[in-house]
This record gives sequence, structure tokens and C-alpha cells, in this order.
Amino acid sequence: MAALSSQGFLLIPSFLNHEELALLRSACQPIEKEYGLRQVLQCQPDIAAALPASKLTDVLHEFGMQDARIVRNLFFNKNAAHNWLVPWHQDMTICTDRKADIDGYSKWTVKQDIHHVEPPASILENMLTLRLALDDSDAKNGALKVIAGSHRYGKLSALQVQEQVGRQAPAFCEMRAGDLLLMKPLLLHASDKSIHAQQRRVLHLEYSKTSLPLPVRWAEQVGL
Repeated sequence: MAALSSQGFLLIPSFLNHEELALLRSACQPIEKEYGLRQVLQCQPDIAAALPASKLTDVLHEFGMQDARIVRNLFFNKNAAHNWLVPWHQDMTICTDRKADIDGYSKWTVKQDIHHVEPPASILENMLTLRLALDDSDAKNGALKVIAGSHRYGKLSALQVQEQVGRQAPAFCEMRAGDLLLMKPLLLHASDKSIHAQQRRVLHLEYSKTSLPLPVRWAEQVGL
């Protein structure tokens, strides 16, 4: 827990065993040609059923996220047909069921009929992202790179982002299929285009145990 708190990320190797990985890959087969999909667990219930719920719950308990629920879920697949660069950023938006005038909630947008908003830092600081790797990824295959410890400085302006990136060499989160990456949303992260352009599928699950101020609720809350 100390490493996650100080660094903002933690890799758990071989989180999925061979059978669990094969089951999850099979469940993802209908969307294997997609490069990105929002609300993947709602759209593909077989994927939700294939997730190792008890093992994920154990991880959440270990890191102080008891009773947390998935509040956003995405599928990413960087490959030869869809190969993109992600610039340095923090994950600063959440999905809600409606728009409301609430102090501290700003930059409202709508994406695929879902309201997105930037909440106060306190909401983001109490979230945890879990990323399950379905394929190997390294620095040449679009692996995530992060600025360790950058989550401790709260929301950063564009200038502050550049200062952080210029001050510290990034760490590459190279993963093998079946590995699990834990990450704080405010951790600065990015990824390069894949040189090898091999498939790099990731299930991205954002958890929170915090209730939003009424009348707003989480739009994608999922319990496993």
C-alpha cells in the first residue's frame, strides 16, 4: 500500500492465471477489432462475467477500497489498424447520470449520451484504476508510461504538467498478459505509438466508494 500511495501506481504480475486469462480473452473476442469501447461491461456482459470478481475484491480490500464499485469501464486495443499516441495527462473527468449546477463540478460535456464532468480533486483522490493486460506490452508496443509520484500534487495546469515531465524521467509500465496495474487517476500518464503495432488489449476499470452530491449519481456504476 505504501508504494501505491507514494508512487501512484503498482504492478501486480501474473494476477490472472492461464485459465482466467483465456476466459477473459474469449469473452473479449466479439470486440477484438474495436480500438476503444466505453461501458464495455454493460455492452458485453460476458466480459463482466469473466472477470475474477473475488480476486479483484481482495485487491480492493488490500488497498483500502472496501465497498468500492466500478464507476467507469473501458476497453482499449492499440494495434496495426488503430495506433495512436496519448499525450501526458491526468484522468480528471467522471461519468454522471445528469448535469447539475454543483460547486466544484465544471467542464461539463456529453460523450455518447453520457455526461462527463471534472469533479473536485477530493473525488479523484479517492478513486483507484485497475488495468488488466490481455496482451504483452513494452516500451515499443505502446506501454503506459507514468511520472511516479505526480498524483500527490493534485490537479495540474498544462504548464505544471510540462514542468513535471521535464523534471523527471518517465517509468514504463511494461506488462505481460495477465498482469494487473493499479493506478491513481491523478497520476500523470501517457503512451507512445506502438512501433511493433502488435495487439495491446487492456480492460480499464475505475473504482470509487464515494457517493456524488445529489441529484448527481455515477452513470456507470457496476457491482461485481
